[in-house]
Amino acid sequence: MDKTSDISIVRNAAQSLLDCADDFFLMKQSVDALYNVFSRITGVSPAHIGTDKDIMLPSGKAISPSAAAHCLLEMKRTAVFLRGIHQAILQKIENNTSGPIHILYAGTGPYGTLVIPLLYLFTPDKIQVDLLDINPVSLEALRKLIDELQLNDYIGSVFCEDATTFTLSRHYDIAISETMLACLKSEPQVAVMQNIIPQLQPEAIFIPEEICIDAALTNPKMEQDRLLYYENEAPPFRRIALGNVFAVNKQNLDTDRMQKTIEIPDEKDFPVLKLFTTVKVFGSEQLSENDSSITLPVNFYDLRKQPTLHIAFWYVQGEKPHIESRVVCKPALYQTEIMNSL
Repeated sequence: MDKTSDISIVRNAAQSLLDCADDFFLMKQSVDALYNVFSRITGVSPAHIGTDKDIMLPSGKAISPSAAAHCLLEMKRTAVFLRGIHQAILQKIENNTSGPIHILYAGTGPYGTLVIPLLYLFTPDKIQVDLLDINPVSLEALRKLIDELQLNDYIGSVFCEDATTFTLSRHYDIAISETMLACLKSEPQVAVMQNIIPQLQPEAIFIPEEICIDAALTNPKMEQDRLLYYENEAPPFRRIALGNVFAVNKQNLDTDRMQKTIEIPDEKDFPVLKLFTTVKVFGSEQLSENDSSITLPVNFYDLRKQPTLHIAFWYVQGEKPHIESRVVCKPALYQTEIMNSL
């Protein structure tokens, strides 16, 4: 296939993802079109998962190029991020009176999924992008993609560095990094935000704007029914909301101060405590429960083990970031504490 055809496919797929709302047929059609072009040009595909390697960092796991490529195929994840980033770019262009806006994209993977499809919707005098990834294989593939799609005029610097320690050398209007799993486990999303956001000007936009983790008590049968039935046919369904246990955003980056203690009501019909991740990308664009792998609910604790008074949650950073908790139980004659981690 010639370059003109590839460019047309990428441009049309990007526009379709911006416009298709919740039409999942169009959404899938568009991400498949992007994947076919990107995988053919770069030679990187999810089929190679297991043959290339993750990079283990002091702050978490940087996933392999093939695993990063697979993220494109999560259609709603891709669509919602592209829509949010597109809105942020439009806002910054509207408010910018001189020169292009500058974007830092940290954790690009081999496809640059969250930016590359949008570039054809603008001109290089309006938008310039610096690329950052720690994996040289991903960056080599992305350079090839940029060359083949004739996007070099949009690209500034390319950095092969760790986003959790990277020092910004210029002003950026928008910084983007999506390096996470559900409940912010394993990958260094929080550490990236803690490093990059303080280096940005106050008016700069960081995407995603916020990541929240909330707790709720659930009934296993109701949870199963909710997945089995269409929404308008589902039997009565409810949860016992317990509130937020963790949130990270521009104003809230100090994980040492984020411990939350939640009282556990006596609700025997709702014995399983689940954690739910919400990713607020930009404006009204967000990913909620089951929209993608990064917002899958996680079973955290089964209260049938012991009656529970309260649970304290906190976030542990390092090579294996995760949420940890202290569960305070109250048996008949004495009180015990149980440590629990995700």
